Amino acid sequence: MAALMTAAALWAATLAAPAQAASAAVMMSVESLTIAQRGHWYMRPLAVADAVRDSGLMAPDRTRVTAIHWRYSLTRAPGEWHVMLCQEERCAMLAARRGKLTLPTRELATAPFSLKVYRNGRGVLKPAAHLDDIQLVIDVESLEGA
Repeated sequence: MAALMTAAALWAATLAAPAQAASAAVMMSVESLTIAQRGHWYMRPLAVADAVRDSGLMAPDRTRVTAIHWRYSLTRAPGEWHVMLCQEERCAMLAARRGKLTLPTRELATAPFSLKVYRNGRGVLKPAAHLDDIQLVIDVESLEGA
């Protein structure tokens, strides 16, 4: 009888404990961008939902993105560049070639994310510049049990 009560107490304690959301980091590479024109925005959609799904860790529609770590290289870098990570119309400047962006609101992994690049000025860039070696690590959190 004592063993049954102990098991019942453990079961009750387990149910009373707050559920912890599972978290993970998902890596993704992004295709290079060629910037051939000054004064023009270049955009690359980011397949965050596909990366989460392909990782096999979580279902994208039940997963929130909490932070994104980035790294890229930019050839022919002189001049003023703007590299931004966007979620629909909200964008954050990526002021360095590597870093971490903590999202103020945790967006579902199915939200439309993109990378945007702009070079100030006008006219053709000769030779064209390249945003290469774009690597993202996406911190995600499962909504299951949250």
